[in-house]
Amino acid sequence: MTVDPIESTRFWDEDRGWRAACLGQWGVPKTVDLRRFARESQRLDGAFAIGRLVRLLEGLPEQPLVREVNVAAEQGIGVVWFSLAGQMQLGRKPQVVLKVQAQILLTCQRCMQPMTFTVNESVLFDVVRQESALNDANDAEPIDPDTPEELVADPRFDIEMLIEDQLILAVPYVPKHDSCTAAVLPVEEEPETPRRSPFGSLAALKGR
Repeated sequence: MTVDPIESTRFWDEDRGWRAACLGQWGVPKTVDLRRFARESQRLDGAFAIGRLVRLLEGLPEQPLVREVNVAAEQGIGVVWFSLAGQMQLGRKPQVVLKVQAQILLTCQRCMQPMTFTVNESVLFDVVRQESALNDANDAEPIDPDTPEELVADPRFDIEMLIEDQLILAVPYVPKHDSCTAAVLPVEEEPETPRRSPFGSLAALKGR
C-alpha cells in the first residue's frame, strides 16, 4: 500500500533493519521455479538499483545512479528492496507474498518541482498451475477484493518483472506534493506598439 507522509516515515524507520538485511543480498535472481518456491516455503530477500527497471523509469526524471552496496545503504532514492516468501496453508493453493519498498524521484505536476514518492507494497498471490485457471478467474463474476491475485506456476518465473509491475502500479499517474503552489508558466508578452497621437496626423496636414 501507499501511505501518507507520517506513516511513510514511521514504516521507513521500523523497516530499517529489514532493508539492511536485503542489502546483504545485492541483486535479484533472474528466475525461480515459482510453484516449488511456494510449496517449499522458500524465502528470498534482496536489493538492486532501480536503474534496471526500464519500463518503470520511462518518462520519469533521471534517478540517482547506484552501483555499490555501501552507497545504497546511505540513500533511499535509486534502490529497490524486496522480499519474496512462499507459503502453504491447509486447503489452499500455494502462495507467495511479495514485499517491495522504494523511493522514486518524480516531478510534481502542480509545482513542477522534484518530489520523492515512497512505495511500500505487500501483495499476496495464489500460485496456479495453468494459465487457463487464471483466465477463467478473470472471466467470472466480480471477484472478492480480498481474494489474492494469481500467478501462473512458471518454472522460470521472472521475479524482477513482477517487482517492476508492482512499482508501476504504485506510482501515481499524476504525482503531486501534499502541499505546494501551482507553477505559473511565463507568458511571452508581445512588444507594446507605441500609441500614435491623432493630433500628429492633423499637424502633418496643416504643414502641407
